[in-house]
Amino acid sequence: MEISWTGAPEYMTTTVGFGNASWHIFKHLKRMGIESKIDSDTPNIGISFVQPQEYKFHPDQYAIGYTPWESTQLFSSWGEHAARCNEIWTTSTWNKQIFENAYNREVFVYLHGIDHKYSPKKRRYLGNQPFTFLNIGEPFDRKDSQLALNTFIKLYGNNPNYHLIMKCTQYHKLKMPNSGDKFIENLYNNITVITDIISDEDLLALYASAHCFVYPSWGEGFGFNPLQAMAMGIPTICTSGWAEYKKLITLPLESSLSRNPWDNTHPGEMFKPDAEQLERHMIDVVENYNKYSGIAFKNSFDVHKEYDWDLVTRPAAGRLKKIQKSRF
Repeated sequence: MEISWTGAPEYMTTTVGFGNASWHIFKHLKRMGIESKIDSDTPNIGISFVQPQEYKFHPDQYAIGYTPWESTQLFSSWGEHAARCNEIWTTSTWNKQIFENAYNREVFVYLHGIDHKYSPKKRRYLGNQPFTFLNIGEPFDRKDSQLALNTFIKLYGNNPNYHLIMKCTQYHKLKMPNSGDKFIENLYNNITVITDIISDEDLLALYASAHCFVYPSWGEGFGFNPLQAMAMGIPTICTSGWAEYKKLITLPLESSLSRNPWDNTHPGEMFKPDAEQLERHMIDVVENYNKYSGIAFKNSFDVHKEYDWDLVTRPAAGRLKKIQKSRF
């Protein structure tokens, strides 16, 4: 069996979430007897893994629009594009509710998974090196790396016993706390900002260097980075409101559905992280590291079990085969 797959060109790379997901989807559907052809007009079924305004299907294909999203409201212009689809798929049960409320139709959930290279490891903090926090998110506003930066500076300033690594995608928009001035890294010797595109191997090494992963995001279509950290047994502070895997987060960060500052890109409400609780969690994980590393290590096996790519792909493969059998 074959399907056609379309996506925005910039997404078809493993260095971004869409491309990373696509690569694994292709691989694991193939293991189940379904070959993915890029933008082909021959398969009977087409999946377009992008936002609705970019959906692309060939004539007479059974059209599946597959879209992650991060806020409670969809753009009104998306409705006409979604109406062209035989089915709408999304990436989490929270997203399912958003799309079903907007379009008054049933939506199928195809979760994402975790690569086994993010392997569990029991972690200890011996105090003979700086305690290292890792954040990945800039320059995307909704991931609120600025809050992670502000909180670290408030708690630990230039204290050499603590270190914050901020991995950005090519550039950052970070500001100095309580200032409109651009953040200047060399003012803080214990903060490292990385803007280079790095290899998968270097990303793994970056995770491995961290004692704690910090992710105060207001919303994710799925959220690969926290799951990757959790799969490696890294104690993780993460907003839980949007997270499919909230029960496995080491230190879940409470949030409140609120209007967000980026209404032009994310209309509606998002999960505003609790800034005071973020402070408490960052202090707590340092003071009680062995406790939280034990929880994270235990949970890492459940991450691999529950988000194994074969496991999350099986329902989607079954759905595609059912469509093929019943329609063609």
